[in-house]
Parts: sequence; structure tokens; C-alpha cells
Amino acid sequence: MVKEALHERANLLDIAPHLSYPLPIMLPVYKWWQLPYFWAGIKMYDLVAGSKCLKSSYAISKERALELFPMLKKDKLVGAIVYYDGQHNDARMNLSIALTATRLGATIANHARVLSLLKEKDESGKEKLCGAIVRDEITGKEMTVKAKCIVNATGPFTDSIRKMDNQVSKEICAPSLGVHITLPDYYSPEQMGLLDPNTSDGRVIFFLPWEGRTIAGTTDTPCDVSHSPAPTEDDIQFILREVRNYLNPDVEVRRGDVLSAWAGIRPLVQDPNKTDTQSIARNHIVHVSENGLVTIAGGKWTTYRSMASEAMDTAIKGVYIIAFDKSNLR
Repeated sequence: MVKEALHERANLLDIAPHLSYPLPIMLPVYKWWQLPYFWAGIKMYDLVAGSKCLKSSYAISKERALELFPMLKKDKLVGAIVYYDGQHNDARMNLSIALTATRLGATIANHARVLSLLKEKDESGKEKLCGAIVRDEITGKEMTVKAKCIVNATGPFTDSIRKMDNQVSKEICAPSLGVHITLPDYYSPEQMGLLDPNTSDGRVIFFLPWEGRTIAGTTDTPCDVSHSPAPTEDDIQFILREVRNYLNPDVEVRRGDVLSAWAGIRPLVQDPNKTDTQSIARNHIVHVSENGLVTIAGGKWTTYRSMASEAMDTAIKGVYIIAFDKSNLR
């Protein structure tokens, strides 16, 4: 999974350098024994990246760490490790992909809700999906869309579409909430991020420079599926408490410094292709139902291209099998 993500990271940096770029991220070290431990882990990350490694990671002294990140807490700091990762503008990337698809012949229907899936019987009497009834949520207009193959790529809403295909389908999506807040620019340097891999409750928290501001956030909090996920006050206060733990005590971290807060749902999945449905897949899965519904679920932004490629290969294979079967029956 990590190797695939690193390969796709390089692809993003190559195809969209105006939206994607390398960013150095610092892991501060406050115990001497952690220095070789973190260093070995980060070097393994570099090793897995191979030729796709953006820049080799390196260890720095306490003095150098404070020079690069002046607001960092000084007490008991023994040094830091800096590694490189990719950062990209997800909103603009999403729009660019949609516009590119349109230029190449795709029809885009934004704000459209699937109301039901259509089925028909083939020559052998077996039911197959053949389209969907959708509604434009802005105008209220309903329309019928015919298709040789339907791909379910709906993120946290994966299970609702699968149940339209088969009501007894087991739920495979395990939604996880990621909460982020925006802070003023003085919370981080312009060209250096900060990562805390071990917060008070075991989650990961980061501070990253973004569009002239600083964003801080956490990941992987179990949640219910919602059309408009929103952070709670407890979520915001948790992030602020963790921020205080890593910044100089002279810096007053205030609730009023929060310029905005938002949340997103990450669709972690249980692989229906495996008998052990209790295990959560950290990468993506592709599943084809008995009626031909192709479901692509899980994954993350970095691997969007490989996910799309695998889903389309599966869909095309299914269409050709159907076509072959029909011609053979004739």
C-alpha cells in the first residue's frame, strides 16, 4: 500500500506541478531513545520510495530545529528528523479532473442523487444492472440514465448504493471522520510542516502551512455517514490542546485564533472479497456484485489514478464478458 501511494505521489507531482509540490515535515524528538527509532522508520520510508523519493530525510540538532520552527517547545527537545512528502490542492485537482473528463467526452452531472438502480434480464434469465434513475438536487428534475456497466464510487455512501443493488448486502464501509482547523500563518513557518505521531489518545496530528495560513488536524475518528459532516467543539478543543503541547509556552493558543473548522469522511472499508470481513482495508478494494455492480471503495486522494484505472479495467472486462455471452447465445 505504501509503495503504491509513493508511486502515485510521484505521478501527481509530475502531471500537476502547479497543484502539487514537495513539503518538508519535521518530527520533533523529546527523548534520546526516540531519535534512532524515528530515524530508522523514516529511512525505511525513503527506502520504499526508491527512485520516487523526493529528497532524503535527515536528522537535525535542537538548535537547527528551533531555527527552522521557532515556535517549537524548547524544553527537553533533543533534536528532530525532517522528511519530505507531497502536498496538493485537492479542490482544484478535483475540478481539473472533472473538466478534463468533460473535454474528453464525459457528461458531468453535479449535485445528482441516485434514487434507484435499473435491472433487466439477459438471454439466460439472469438479472443485470442496466442503468439508474437520478435526480438533480438543484432543479428537482429526474432522469433515467442507461448504462452497460455501473461503477459505485460514492465514498462513505458506498453501502447505500450497494443496497439498491441487493438489499441484503452486508455493509462494508467504516466511515472515519477527519477534523481540521485553520490557524493564522504565524503558527508555522512558510516552508516547514510539523507532525506529531503520538498524541495523548494515540492519533496523529499535524501542522502544515497552507495558502498563507496554517492547518492543523487529526484523522480516523469513527463516525456516522452524513451529507454535511461538521466538527464538534470537542474536536476543535482537542486539536488546540495538542497544539499547545508542541508549541512554546510563550505562545498563547486561543480559541479565537481558529479562523475556520471543517470535517471530511474517509471511507475505510471491509473487503467483501475476503472471508474475514472484520478486517479494515487501509487501501482500496474493487468488488463486483452478482448483478454486475462494480464497487470501488476505500483508498485516498494520493492513489486516485490507480483506483480509477483498476475500476475501469474491471468495468470494461465485465462489459466484454456480457457482450461475448450474448453473441455466443445467438
